[in-house]
Amino acid sequence: MNILTFDIEDWFLSKDSGKIPIQDWAGITSRVEHNTDVILDLLASHQVTATFFILGWVAREHPELVKRISAAGHDIGYHSFAHQRIKELSHGQFEVDLVKGLDIIETLLGEKVRYYRAPYFSLDKETPWTVEALIRHGIEVSSSTKSFSTFLNYKIQASPFVINHGNRQLIEFPLTRLDVPILKLVVTGSGYFRALPLPLILRYLRAHHYNMFYFHPRDFDIDTPYSSRLSLGRNLLNHVGVQHVLRKFDRMLSQVSFISIGEAAAYVQKHKEEFQAIDFQNDEGTN
Repeated sequence: MNILTFDIEDWFLSKDSGKIPIQDWAGITSRVEHNTDVILDLLASHQVTATFFILGWVAREHPELVKRISAAGHDIGYHSFAHQRIKELSHGQFEVDLVKGLDIIETLLGEKVRYYRAPYFSLDKETPWTVEALIRHGIEVSSSTKSFSTFLNYKIQASPFVINHGNRQLIEFPLTRLDVPILKLVVTGSGYFRALPLPLILRYLRAHHYNMFYFHPRDFDIDTPYSSRLSLGRNLLNHVGVQHVLRKFDRMLSQVSFISIGEAAAYVQKHKEEFQAIDFQNDEGTN
């Protein structure tokens, strides 16, 4: 199960994004439409369907982009409005953020949004309350956790799992990481994909039954601007491996079969007995 996803946010949003207040974003040259169109063209050439988690701010500022992604047959998910970690928000603020962005995207598309990804995969042991709000507002599938982190006292494995909440469920697809001493290394996305050689990535893929890939439009942008409002490290990281990433990504799509989260969720629903289930109402979790 190789899942392909994209977080649709502009080039200046990253781990440093909190340094730039949202009220300043509109004054920064946007590159999200051009870069996302590059992705859409490449996916179309390989007839690959993916899942696009769209920032609410991007949906508001670039509504036609959202419509193009949907018209191309891809899943549309929500990625928060302003790219804040869950723990930076109160329960009430999180719900306001959730409703605000969902309303924008659902109005544009005329249909419910079923998919959600927390910025920085920040659904964790400190923020389990998020699940209730997601389910209540129609989210059925999430990709917001990291493998080998803790959620409800359960150590998340590199595999999908089902969170039970009353008579409703949330299917969770964690980010896959290598569980190695001292650090947990991501192989399947963004700057990691740009920096690592493709043969190593393909070897990892073939050795694991579940792989969650995630990218941003900036990962494919050879002309990403430098900004004095971002750290030197972030400016440099934005350019690591970018010169050859499109060719590398094209080669990977030629050798690996990918599915969207929607397709993966349909499989999980059909084969629930194969996947770990966690009772959200049990504070101790299920191990």
